[in-house]
Amino acid sequence: MLLVHGLFASSYCWRLVAERLAKRYAVYAVDLLGFGKSDMPDDGDYSQSAQARRVLEVIRRLELSEVRLVGHSMGGEISALAASFDPTPFRQLVLVSADGFRPAFKRWQRRLLSGSWMGWFVKRRFDVKGFRRSISYIVADPAVYGSDVIAEYVAPYRREEFPLAMRQLARDREAGIGPELCRTIQIPTLLLWGDQDRIVPPRIGDRYRDVLPNVVRYRRLDNCGHMPMEEHPEWLTRELLTFFTAASAAK
Repeated sequence: MLLVHGLFASSYCWRLVAERLAKRYAVYAVDLLGFGKSDMPDDGDYSQSAQARRVLEVIRRLELSEVRLVGHSMGGEISALAASFDPTPFRQLVLVSADGFRPAFKRWQRRLLSGSWMGWFVKRRFDVKGFRRSISYIVADPAVYGSDVIAEYVAPYRREEFPLAMRQLARDREAGIGPELCRTIQIPTLLLWGDQDRIVPPRIGDRYRDVLPNVVRYRRLDNCGHMPMEEHPEWLTRELLTFFTAASAAK
């Protein structure tokens, strides 16, 4: 099983779910380029397509097969792209509050977001105080983030390379995955969403449901925002295990 985190997160976000899943599966969680403990080159390619190809390269280097691919937010879109580029390593696909279907940045937006002011903004927004201010928008119940958890989330943002890497990410941002690529993904797929997700609202989940050809199950949870793995790890784990074991029994 391979877990792929979202924007401004890292493999750390999966810790509660991974611990539970590891009792039954071999679980890998990656740090995408520019996040967590991975390199943050200021000239790297941070586009969703490039990240998807890196996911495929990780699978190749680890010599994995029959992979259950689980992606959250931006990592969900990247996971869907990886499955569309090469479905052969994958057994099942899970999209958790997955991003997608967004238009590409206009030229002026790209220039604005990749400007020199971005370094100042990143340092100010992604410190402990800035993270605390954002929590109530990200999750339904901010109490799920204790001080120790916040410190772990913020740690990668303090790296000297992070502001320049985020400027490059803004330059490289592509249009979101669209219906055409989604329709090529024949892998059995599970969609999981929080009903109070304001980052990637459930209407995006509805679009995935409508265009992916093999959606086995689509579940939405009340009183849950954008981070089910932090807000309701037991629910998320249960949904994953139900999906995985049902598919195994049907094989």
